[in-house]
Amino acid sequence: MPPRIATRRRLPSLACYAMSSMIALTITLLLASTPQPALALEHVTVALPGQPENKLSGEPIVEARDGGMLLKTADGAIHRLPGSTIRDRKSDSEPLVPLTREELTAQLLAELPAGFRIHNSKNYIVCYNTTPTYAEWTSSLLERLQRAFISYWKKQKSPVKEPEQPLVVLVFADQASYADYSKKDLGASVSNIIGYYNLETNRIMMYDLTGMQAFRQNAGARGSRHDISTLLSQPEAEPLVATIVHEATHQIAFNCGLQTRMVSNPFWLTEGMATFFETPDLASSRSWSGIGNVNYSRFDLFHDNYDAGKIIPLERMLTDDKLFQTPETAVDSYAQAWAWNYFLIRSRPKEYAAYMKTIAAKPVLVEDKKGQRVKEFRAAFGDDLKTLEDDFYRMMNRVK
Repeated sequence: MPPRIATRRRLPSLACYAMSSMIALTITLLLASTPQPALALEHVTVALPGQPENKLSGEPIVEARDGGMLLKTADGAIHRLPGSTIRDRKSDSEPLVPLTREELTAQLLAELPAGFRIHNSKNYIVCYNTTPTYAEWTSSLLERLQRAFISYWKKQKSPVKEPEQPLVVLVFADQASYADYSKKDLGASVSNIIGYYNLETNRIMMYDLTGMQAFRQNAGARGSRHDISTLLSQPEAEPLVATIVHEATHQIAFNCGLQTRMVSNPFWLTEGMATFFETPDLASSRSWSGIGNVNYSRFDLFHDNYDAGKIIPLERMLTDDKLFQTPETAVDSYAQAWAWNYFLIRSRPKEYAAYMKTIAAKPVLVEDKKGQRVKEFRAAFGDDLKTLEDDFYRMMNRVK
């Protein structure tokens, strides 16, 4: 029996937003496929259901036996193209060249409704139809996150790099316009989700949080960056800002070489690592009190679940992604995933970095075999899971 985790002061639970973090990361393995090295650009004409024919050019990541493919285009998107949707296909010997900032900007403005504008920063293109100040505030927050994230993993000797092109963020003026655009991705759950990262388009979608009446009624205007920071430093806003940071962490991780899109990434790892970074400190000029500090909202829920005997067995957490997709279990699963990632990153950083590298090297669109995830975990952290769990609970017991 593990030791009892010490009682500590409680902070407000963030359970109200935990469901916001789990969208757009489900990898549906639609194509029975074999990865092939890309030898040429493919130029295809496709007719997806309910859409007009479209011409795409890109690099095939994987090809399926039915003639379909995963096609990565120059804007960083990955398209799932079943063989039945491909009307015409030609190849050439040209390499895939990522779109420049100017080309990405032109594509975004042509795609989105009238009224959207662009705010550029070093590593981001923020396409927005809210205030320029909010777009600037958003890019500033995400720039600090990206610098901190890449610096952190470089110190851990992980093979991370700068993204190959600017990362795209769409910021809508209000929840209604955001929901109208995002319902194609989120369906009926769009009303409960304030922002998300889409693995296929490689974009973040969100809306201007300062327009929410719940935060403005007692906090005044939102015209300047100072006003925005004041609004979003309220306790009620903290979980919402943390959600944006969480989704931005996903985007950075999948674009800096730490993780690979469209491989079988265990949810406990992907979501737990994002919760490790997600909590900002808007009262600080640097926005964080320190990466790797305790995420007390997640810890408090984990603590409560431990006391209630609701801890998920380790092997089930490693293997059962549905825990993170099912409303009844998702909130608790995120809390436990934070605890395990916090423990492993802090106590076994070299092993954790090697484990991340193993997961990133998996083949695209290949499901894990039965027992594979536990085997990979044991290879990284040792065969004696009982001793590992004892160490885990001892460390959680010392969290203050």
